[in-house]
Amino acid sequence: MSQQQGMGLGARILRIGLWVALGSVVAACSPVKMGGELAVKMTEEKTLPFMLQDDDVDMACASGETLTPVLRSIAVTGADPDQLAAMTYVTAAYCSEQRAFSAEMRYLRAQHDNMIDDAEDARIVQKRQAAVAARRELAAYNDINHYFKTHFHVEIGGRCPSFHRNFDELSFLVGMIAGVQAMGADIQSQNQVGVPQDIAAKVERSMGCLDNTRWWGVPMAIRAAIWNMLPGATPPGADPWQTLAQAAKTGRARGVRLSYVVYALSAQTKGDEAHLRDALRSYAADSRNFSVDPKYHIFDAIAQSQILDISDRYWTEHTGSRTPIGGLGTFWDDKKDSAPTLNLNLDNL
Repeated sequence: MSQQQGMGLGARILRIGLWVALGSVVAACSPVKMGGELAVKMTEEKTLPFMLQDDDVDMACASGETLTPVLRSIAVTGADPDQLAAMTYVTAAYCSEQRAFSAEMRYLRAQHDNMIDDAEDARIVQKRQAAVAARRELAAYNDINHYFKTHFHVEIGGRCPSFHRNFDELSFLVGMIAGVQAMGADIQSQNQVGVPQDIAAKVERSMGCLDNTRWWGVPMAIRAAIWNMLPGATPPGADPWQTLAQAAKTGRARGVRLSYVVYALSAQTKGDEAHLRDALRSYAADSRNFSVDPKYHIFDAIAQSQILDISDRYWTEHTGSRTPIGGLGTFWDDKKDSAPTLNLNLDNL
């Protein structure tokens, strides 16, 4: 081969290489994918902060059911909606949780009144809705697992990610909470979904990756609740109940009271009425002069709704009706004030 022929062959190879490289860039930056990535970015930067600052739980629930299919569909463009979809899956699951809770209340009232057929029907509805919640929560957990495996090359329960953004930490936390919730909802559904039981241990390890104070005491609350759940999981010298109570105080100080919910749910699941009452009383007492973190108002609003649900369930089991208006943190068998009262007939004044 002559020198001129060699130079001509080299030039052709170079041109082919340039065309391949250019084709790769065009494919990676196709209008469809760019549009999908822009939609994800706009939702994360503009829509999500507004949703987090709102305090309308029903609106968040409805938004989750509406937005989740839209966000999931963005994946066909090549963009990655996993983090956002996990957030909306969780709020969509809250809708199913509330439907299951309403059915459970009907079951408890029917049981209290010895209405056997109505109680059985309500229990079936509860289990069906719990299964829907479990599927949605498991989807949120799987989305976060996929996101961090793809972008951080870590498995949930393995080494900790080196978080790049605040949203990475928040979505990680929400995904881990969703995993634990999926397990609980699946148990309520009579294991219709088949949520993997090893999620609890993975979440317990993963909670050590997050700053406990920054995230409202929730990481330690989740860990302590799992210690209560799994035999032999409690580290030497640790006290799950003390950890849960302290986590609740941390949440109050940081402006989001989710840890109280974890405390109360753990006590209710264990059938520990003393700690359940302590959690509900502490929430009610600590809510006086409470200042919410406005950036995460929706999480505190969800906590407030769930605490009331827990109290309503407890009251209904024992009395057949929900917590009286203004009665959160009180109980039907509390000692009444025996001091004499002045009974005035205001109609005669």
